[in-house]
Amino acid sequence: MRDVFRYWKKGHRSSRLKPIIALAFLLSFADIAWAQKLTVNPGRFGAMTCQQLWYTEQEVLAEGRVCLKSERARRAFRQAPRCISDDETILPAKVEAYLEQLRAAARTKGCRGF
Repeated sequence: MRDVFRYWKKGHRSSRLKPIIALAFLLSFADIAWAQKLTVNPGRFGAMTCQQLWYTEQEVLAEGRVCLKSERARRAFRQAPRCISDDETILPAKVEAYLEQLRAAARTKGCRGF
C-alpha cells in the first residue's frame, strides 16, 4: 500500500488510480478496526464450550471474508460479508495468531474438528 501512495505522491495522479488509492486507504482502516473486534479474550478460551469455540472461530473467519467450509457455518453466518478466498492467509497476522490460540484451546479440550 505504501507503494501506491508513493506512486501517487510523485505526481502520477491519473483518474484511474484515485479509486484504487481510496480503496486501499479504506481497507487498511477496515483491517485495523476488524482486528480490534476480536472481543473474546484468549484467556477465556479455556472456559468456553466446544460449541462456543466453534462459533467464535467461524465468526472470525466470516468477518475476515474467508469462505466457510461447512453448510452449518454458511447457514449460521449467511449475513456475513461475501467471502473472497478459501485461504486464511488473507487474514492479518494478529487474527491468524488469535485463531491459532483458539484452536489450540479447542484441541486441549478435545473438541472434534480442531
